[in-house]
Amino acid sequence: MCADVPAMSLTAKLRNALFASLLALAPALAGCGDGGTDSSTDDVTDVAHTDVERQSIGNCWIYAHASWIESMNLSATGTKFDASQSYWTYWHWYEQIINESVGEIETGGFFYEANDIIMARGLMPEAKFIPDDAIAEMSSRQSAALSTMNRELKDGRLKDFAARSNRTLVRQVLDEAWGLSSTIKGQLTKAFGKDGAKTLQNGGTTYATGIIAPSNFKVRYTERLSDPDAPTVKNTTLDVAIDEWSVANYPTTTSSRRSFQIRVQKALHDRQPVVITWDVDFNAMEGSDPVLKGSFNLTTLTRAGRPGRQGGHMTVLEDYQVDTQEFGTLAAGTTLDPNNPADAEKLEAALLPGSTVKFFRIKNSWGALRDDRASAPGFPGYHDLYMDYLNGPINWCPDASDPKTTASCTGRTNPWDSVVLPPGY
Repeated sequence: MCADVPAMSLTAKLRNALFASLLALAPALAGCGDGGTDSSTDDVTDVAHTDVERQSIGNCWIYAHASWIESMNLSATGTKFDASQSYWTYWHWYEQIINESVGEIETGGFFYEANDIIMARGLMPEAKFIPDDAIAEMSSRQSAALSTMNRELKDGRLKDFAARSNRTLVRQVLDEAWGLSSTIKGQLTKAFGKDGAKTLQNGGTTYATGIIAPSNFKVRYTERLSDPDAPTVKNTTLDVAIDEWSVANYPTTTSSRRSFQIRVQKALHDRQPVVITWDVDFNAMEGSDPVLKGSFNLTTLTRAGRPGRQGGHMTVLEDYQVDTQEFGTLAAGTTLDPNNPADAEKLEAALLPGSTVKFFRIKNSWGALRDDRASAPGFPGYHDLYMDYLNGPINWCPDASDPKTTASCTGRTNPWDSVVLPPGY
């Protein structure tokens, strides 16, 4: 499940011009140069993020996966690639209908599920699969296609098991629901057959199509396998990254949590697009307090007096803020240069067991500028996740009807679930 979802549609893509200008606590990597960053100087580092986009349905995991892939590709090539989340969503639905005979589309998923889709179906540029997606921050086509498919599954052409087992029919209904052009329908048929039964692992092809195989998609990331104290830059392809990056679950004890946070901090120091899975309670989202604005925190949730709308969510990390014993607060959005001895000492201090992370900043998939969603100051589309909230526990009952109360919402959760890290971290 992905907590989201839109209150209004935007007709033009609102680009986040500030995303690459500042990042606290991130040293430069030897051999990286300035490829993949929008920084104005070579020695200022940042997680190389592409533009903020906005999900219209509960497929945040696909948007997070796109951000992860686009970031690694941006670091490798210095050019932004805009992956089509709709393309992967199309195939997610196809597999559900064929293999699970679902009566309603489940939009949620997870990191490994996205990996499987990409290994089987590759990538496609957003502008090729659904051209309208490339000029709008939010894909209205996804929400429209979802409504159409659910009608077809309930009482339309796919209402019974036999119809859902007919791969050719399923593809036909999906093509129509998504409003695919004849060109794209032809390319999908060429790549995977009229019934979609072929995959890139089983007779499929990308030849003469707009589809890119993961083995042909360049990425750059770091690993700490040979030396845990120093990152090694790896230039490779997406299929290798999919094999090497792994999920790590957030621990339950205080000491193990701090060790885990240091692993994440190191990855951010090395400019890696760490994926984070966490639980959302919208009553914890601050919209007005200038200190906490754009954040999820326990103070705001406590002030609300009850749980709000809830759900699981997946995003990508960008930055963090930490209190150190020697240097005080090292603020998010203030870049430290590791080539400057004074800054290098601060970066080391940030990793000490006695330092306290106040919050992690995420690149989100809720859009850059929205009246109903405050962002981190100066970072449209980015939000701060305070550790008092992430550590929890908080009351948890995502399926309960509103208005919820603390007394009626008796489940408990620690909102930070897991991260996806490069090898060796």
